[in-house]
Formats: sequence, structure tokens, C-alpha cells
Amino acid sequence: MRRPHALVLAFFSLIFSSCEKDPPLHEPGSNETINQWTLDQMKRYYYWNDKIGSTQDYQQSPDLFFKNILYPEDHFSTILQTLNSDTYGNTLTNTFGFDIVQLQNQSGPIQLVTQVVPYSEADLAGLQRGDSLTHINKTLMDQINFQSLLDKSLHLPAIQIKRHDGKVFNLPSSYISQPVVYTSKVISSSSKVGYIFISQFDFGGAYSLLEAIQNLKSKQIEELIVDLRYNPGGQVAFAAFCALLMADIKENYIFAKYRGNKNIKTIEDTFETTLLRQPDGYSFKASEVLKQGLHLKKIYILTGPNTASASEMLINGLNPYVQIVQVGTKTYGKDMASTTISTPEEIHGTERSWHLIPMIYKIYNNAGQGDYGNGITPQKVTDEFAFLPLVPIGNSRDPLIQEALSTINNKDPKANSSVSVGAKTSTISSKYVSSSYHTIPIEVNIQNKTEE
Repeated sequence: MRRPHALVLAFFSLIFSSCEKDPPLHEPGSNETINQWTLDQMKRYYYWNDKIGSTQDYQQSPDLFFKNILYPEDHFSTILQTLNSDTYGNTLTNTFGFDIVQLQNQSGPIQLVTQVVPYSEADLAGLQRGDSLTHINKTLMDQINFQSLLDKSLHLPAIQIKRHDGKVFNLPSSYISQPVVYTSKVISSSSKVGYIFISQFDFGGAYSLLEAIQNLKSKQIEELIVDLRYNPGGQVAFAAFCALLMADIKENYIFAKYRGNKNIKTIEDTFETTLLRQPDGYSFKASEVLKQGLHLKKIYILTGPNTASASEMLINGLNPYVQIVQVGTKTYGKDMASTTISTPEEIHGTERSWHLIPMIYKIYNNAGQGDYGNGITPQKVTDEFAFLPLVPIGNSRDPLIQEALSTINNKDPKANSSVSVGAKTSTISSKYVSSSYHTIPIEVNIQNKTEE
């Protein structure tokens, strides 16, 4: 009587084992389907496609799977999901209208306001660059909790900050659009030096920049200081727009060379072709922009650790053609360009689509110079945080502006010069922690596969 029973058990065991070996169903919208598609795209387009991390866990959420396959030294590639705000990044600047930095001195950390967006709630409430903050949401900031307090605040409907003098600021969360040009003026009448602060590269400020340049041109400036110390980049076409307005170049000069893996073509973009990527609603022509420009053979550019992406690209791209005198501290080090690859409907199904933003190109200038992943080092190194208090943006007592003016007056960018802004604050460490800073990616279209 045991034999039939044994045969039945063996039969069901065979069915069960065969079911176990069957591959899982990859339905549109499932993690397995999205992750397999993601891996396929990365193997084809990713700059480090030969160094993709190995993982067999296709059940992971797509954002976690994406992070696990990235090359460990890649700090820029990301993945976003449509209408999923948890996958997007906010900053204090575009959420509450200010930014801060934490410095170290002998008595402990201090938090200083570095930027206040003009006409934002923070500005209207009286917050100023250089203000020292002690508390955020009623919690004393220290070395350990600084970053976590800032990260948490970006998900709140409002933020409360306390200044060193006891004044409290209650600021609502909102989307804040920074003006591209904070200020523009003649900063030294003796040698006719113009100064302009550019917060980011966005065509929303194109006409403001054009007006500022025309105003400086009408005053016959001989030198120009461009302040990019807090510029995280933005639209590459706007970087070309800036170059055409400022430098003595031609529209058909090569602005950038993009080099990817063996599956995609190298791109060479002129200033003219780069400008053609301007957003819908704008129709600037390179030849017309040049006519309105300053045609300078030398440009002084102020930089810092937050000078990134397209703003670094502007410095590197102009180097073969005009003399760039860089003043400040080393830039952020974003020498990569990305593209956006979105899941097609047959992959995401009825679920929200996912958007891969992998790094696919290294950026070089016409002379082949690039590989500035560790930042671009200035000829004139000056740390603004070594001279406190911080003065308003564009103030002639600013140490970076003073260094540029001193170099201009010496007529020799390699000459040593001193900063006449008072005693150096030696107790402040030059190493600091930025708040919620994010670089703005350089976006390019994927080119066709190279011929083998």
C-alpha cells in the first residue's frame, strides 16, 4: 500500500521542483523588469560600463538597485521617479532662500550664512550673509547633528532658525527661483573694472545678464571679475551664452569635447552649436550675441568648492582662447556629463516611469584639457572664510574681490599680492561642511554607436 503513496509524493515533488526552476514572471512595472532594463541601459551607455557592480537581487527597489551597480567613485549618477518627490533633491537655497556653512574654530563649530536669495522670505525677514546661526528647529547645531538637521528640514513645511543674537526667523517652505544676476557694477573706477555675480546658469536670467553686460560695455570697462563662487552650474547653453558675451572668441571655436565609452560617439561642440541647445522660447544667435559682447582677452573668475558642473566647464572651455585668472579656492570637481533615459511604457506599464541619469561623458576643452574630478585649482588661492566677517556679495572689501583687484593693479597674474581686508582669522579651519548643496547636471543627448 505504500508504493502508490510514494509514487504520488514523487509526482508532486517533481511538479514542485519543476515550478521552482521556472523563471519569475517579469510583468511591466515590476522591480525585476525595471531593474533588468536599467542594467541593459547602463551596460550600453554608462561611462564606467566595464565596472558595473554585480548584483542578482532584481527584487530590490529600482533606486536601490541603481545605486548598487554604480562604479564606487561615481558620486553623480542618479535615478528619479515621476511624481516621487522622495527621489528628488532640494536645497536650503531653493526651499528657504538661504544657505549656510559650518566652520571649525578652537571653541567649536560655527554656522555662517553664505547666501540670501534676493526678495526671498529670508531676505525680507532681515537674514544677511555673514550672520551666525546657532539653532535650527530649536536644536543647537553641532559637528555631529549639522547635516542631519539640515536634511530633515528640507522635508518640513517650515523652518525655524535662531541667530547668534537671539533673533528667531520662521521661514515657510516654498519653491524659490534665484535671480541669475545678483549684482553687476563697476567696482573700481581707477582701472575701470566691472564685477558681476552669477548664481546659476539659467536662461530665465538671459536678458538680465545681457542688460548687465551692455551696461558694463557702455561704461567702457577694461577688466571683468565674474563671481561664480556659489554657482552649481545649470544649462550648458547658458555657459556658452556667457562665454560669447564676455570673451574674445568666435562662434565656431570648439567649446567642449565629450568622450564616452566605446559604444557611443565622441562629440565636439562649438560655442554656436552649444548655444543652439537653449530652451524653447529663446532664439539667441551666436553671431548676434558676440556683437553685443565685451570681447575680453582676460577674465578674472572667482571660485570656491561650490563652483561646479557647467560653471567649471566655462572656465575650462575658455582656457585655450583667453587668459583666465582664477581667484579663490578649488572648484567642486564635476567633469562629467549625463543624459536622461526614461523607461518606455512596455517597461513601467501602469506604474510611474523611472528616469536614469547616468554619467556618460568626460568633458575636455579644445586643447584636450580636462580630468578635473578633484577640482580646478586657482592661480591665486584665497579662502574667503579665513577673513571674517563675511561682507555682502559684491562688496569691494570681499577678500576674493580684493585679491582680483590687487592682481589687476599689479598687471601680473603670477605676482604675489596681499588682501587688505583686515587681520586673517587664523583660528578658522579652511575645511568646512556645506549645507544641502547639489550640483546641477550637464545634460547631453546620447549619440549613435560608433562604427567598429
